[in-house]
Amino acid sequence: FISSDGTANGDLTEIRRLYVQNGVVIQNSKTIIPGLDSYDSVTGAYCDAQKTAFGDTKQFQAKGGLTAMGKAAKNGMVLVLSVWDDHAVNMLWLDSTYPTTASASTPGVARGTCATTSGAPTDVEANAPNSSVTYSNIRFGEIGSTYTGTTGSTSAGTSVGTTSAQPTTTSAKPTSTSTTSTAPASTATQVKWAVELATPDPPSALLDPPAPTATLTTASAC
Repeated sequence: FISSDGTANGDLTEIRRLYVQNGVVIQNSKTIIPGLDSYDSVTGAYCDAQKTAFGDTKQFQAKGGLTAMGKAAKNGMVLVLSVWDDHAVNMLWLDSTYPTTASASTPGVARGTCATTSGAPTDVEANAPNSSVTYSNIRFGEIGSTYTGTTGSTSAGTSVGTTSAQPTTTSAKPTSTSTTSTAPASTATQVKWAVELATPDPPSALLDPPAPTATLTTASAC
């Protein structure tokens, strides 16, 4: 979380995500979408461009955008991690073609390779009723203080990783903990926030394809 003046008192202006895997720091990949400039972090400009390119309603901006989010963070937020399924749209927005009535060639519609018939809660709950995941090594602190790693080259479209410090909105010393989440109730709500967390591969029945074990430093979307 990067502020306008590099201190915890400034306005939130950018959210940047990076990964640490096998001791290598990997920067977030850059966007490669027609009509959208190349971005690798969440900024006001990115949010505007992304909503325009995908034809989405600018609800995040209407609610105050990053500035309002930063003010809310200063008041304190609760990190919620869960395993859940989607009784509204079968989580097709995550890894399938969504909306299902739109053309997959339209930017923002093709979100993954899963079939539009997949993800039904009745299937997930019947075939994986005892699913669980452990989130561990959750830490927060000054940017660059919660992990160690070396610079590494990555595949095309991803910038080279570094461990250099950047301005931050928090001054807390690194703190870590872990928690385990079990199979979801039907009223589960999605909340995706992380300062830094390392997870094992998620249950394949709940997420297709499974993500590799990695360290994720901040996650958010407009």
